[in-house]
Amino acid sequence: MDILETKTDIGLIRETNEDKAIALMHPKNKNIKLLAVADGMGGKEDGELASNYIVNSLERWFKNKSIKTLNNTVELEKLVKSYVKRLNTALVRKYGDNHLGSTLTLAIINKNHTLFINCGDSRGYIYKENELFQVTSDDSDVWYYYKYGEVEKDDLRYFVNNNLINSCVGISRDFCRVSSEIIENDYQILLLVSDGVTDMITDKKIKELIKKSKSEELLSNIINEAVNVDQNLSVPKKLEKKALSTYIVPFKGRDNATGAIYIKDE
Repeated sequence: MDILETKTDIGLIRETNEDKAIALMHPKNKNIKLLAVADGMGGKEDGELASNYIVNSLERWFKNKSIKTLNNTVELEKLVKSYVKRLNTALVRKYGDNHLGSTLTLAIINKNHTLFINCGDSRGYIYKENELFQVTSDDSDVWYYYKYGEVEKDDLRYFVNNNLINSCVGISRDFCRVSSEIIENDYQILLLVSDGVTDMITDKKIKELIKKSKSEELLSNIINEAVNVDQNLSVPKKLEKKALSTYIVPFKGRDNATGAIYIKDE
């Protein structure tokens, strides 16, 4: 039996959970699925408002789309990117500039393909042939240090400005930059997570958890590991020598941690 679920944890520090996730099948065709993770920002209840608005709107949009439309991947890509832009405009119109917003990473699985849409630094992964692959790219300044080979991806967590992103849904009419990827449905696992997960545990650790966890426990194990990890981190000396930034050590449970997962029944 396939597994399609979400999991979120407020963490150990924050008073509110600004993350929101969904994982659901289309009401007219269970083979078409939508997964999404939104990491709200804006402080107090504002981030929660943004992520809830985005995810709830997406759910309604998805359920009202025809199977024919959802199975046309090329047209679907255009439709979803346009819809995310409309959500951005609606949030800015409703709450004003520079007030609240949210990252958004989503995946729509149809008959032949999976469409990933990304805005911000939540991440989309697939697992196939015993390897974990990040499909999306973080839209942040620090990501470019990794992209151009200056640092390893796991070292981005130490940058003091690691949480500063270049795009989100909300905040500003001009701040919503939407990227997309289309892949074949030849993977075993699809995983979406907020940065509350990837700032605390590495891709290597996620891969280890995949290999040793029961399918029905996997997402819970990933989220629990991210929130409760007891690691003695220190800024790598090789990173200090580069002097690319001011560096900090991420501390346990500092952020909400959220994920959505689809595991195929093999």
